[in-house]
Amino acid sequence: MAVKKMLATKETSKLLNFMANSDPVLKEAIDLPQQGTDIKKIGDLIVNNTRYKNAFINAVNVIALTLIIDDAYANPWEDFTNQGQIRYGQSVREMILDLVEAEDYNKYMNNPTHFLENVVPNVYNYMHEINFQKFYKSSVNDQEIALAFYDENGLYNFIQAVYNNLRKSYVYDRYIVDKYQVQRRLINGTIPSKTIANFDTNTPRQNVSFMKEYANNLTFLSPNYNPAGVRLATPFDRQRMILSTGFEAQMSTEVLATSYFRNDAEFRSKLALIDGFGNNDWDRLEKLLEEQYTAFTEDELTKLQNVVGLIISDNWFKDYYYALDTQADTINTEFRNPETLTRTMWLHAWRIFSTSPFEQCLAFTKDTSAVNTVTVNPATATITKGQSLQLTAVVDVEGITNKSVIWSIDETSETDGVKINQEGKLQVPSNATVSTITVTATSVFNNEKTGTATITVAAGT
Repeated sequence: MAVKKMLATKETSKLLNFMANSDPVLKEAIDLPQQGTDIKKIGDLIVNNTRYKNAFINAVNVIALTLIIDDAYANPWEDFTNQGQIRYGQSVREMILDLVEAEDYNKYMNNPTHFLENVVPNVYNYMHEINFQKFYKSSVNDQEIALAFYDENGLYNFIQAVYNNLRKSYVYDRYIVDKYQVQRRLINGTIPSKTIANFDTNTPRQNVSFMKEYANNLTFLSPNYNPAGVRLATPFDRQRMILSTGFEAQMSTEVLATSYFRNDAEFRSKLALIDGFGNNDWDRLEKLLEEQYTAFTEDELTKLQNVVGLIISDNWFKDYYYALDTQADTINTEFRNPETLTRTMWLHAWRIFSTSPFEQCLAFTKDTSAVNTVTVNPATATITKGQSLQLTAVVDVEGITNKSVIWSIDETSETDGVKINQEGKLQVPSNATVSTITVTATSVFNNEKTGTATITVAAGT
């Protein structure tokens, strides 16, 4: 049976027929009603028999998911944030390879052993772990169940009242968490940005033109539009242009509505809306995320309010759901309290909420973006041969600015086998001969801004 078509009728008799056929206990007990017949007797039979009541609630679970997806609040970012199901384990590994270096043929044409040398590709990987295990619950009593059988729409309204609010709460939370992820990455400086000069005095057409230029640029291989500096390209059909509702309204009314060649004036990227980059349901987020939540300062909120748009790859969000014992993204359960005679319905959800550190992204802001200084911590340290040392870069910026850095070491140390990865982890081989290593962190946003550290190498024991 086409469940959606059946649900569209909202008739209790048809819903009850479907439920009875889906559950052997109800099918055994209920004579399937016809439209217009008295269904109160069936309601009394179900309410007054615990076995039938349990079967009824289980049957409600069968159709609730279809009903609530059709009728409940829809997440406006659903089609590009949800990446599907985790089938096994508790994590998802993201891997990406950078380009391979070209080598000169003439340089090695007379070298008979060069082909034996291994070339290790530049592999970036990141683990996304399950970080959202929540449940939502709502209680109903026997009287409310009985009322579901008093008119032709009663059962539909009962299911909707119980489950719609559970699902709506869950779907809404997914949106505000994803929005928070965008906001946090903007402030943390892991999204490259471009300043639209004179945004407030420009015409909407000028601002759209500026943004379209960079949407075009993202279709070419470039290291400039992701914090890892990997050369990537994102075609238009995989780009998502997230615009503030205010700016999109200007574009629609003052650019598209007045353009004779409308297609030329539109973004070729897929559009999505955000109800402001500088606001969110802060109180609910704090309760929802607990220790994973960090409040923004007033200065940070001002910076976010000046963001007007964001382009991301449609693989930028890494939101996956863990199927508990079904193929759906949630599981519904229920329990009857014998003392209060109420039934509590639960909706459980386990998810990964994460974003890619590699996929392309670009923010548009009214603020001036600039890097003031780059500082390496620790500035001086001693490392023993055969050991490693974790360094960090503190990048002081203006506005919404990419805080990523490229790590490097002096040529002598590199020749000696010393290595540093792009997370700032310095590794000194046990046979190193250098006594001092100079580590440099260079701003991705402005390569004239650098910070250095001097590391002394000590002999191993």
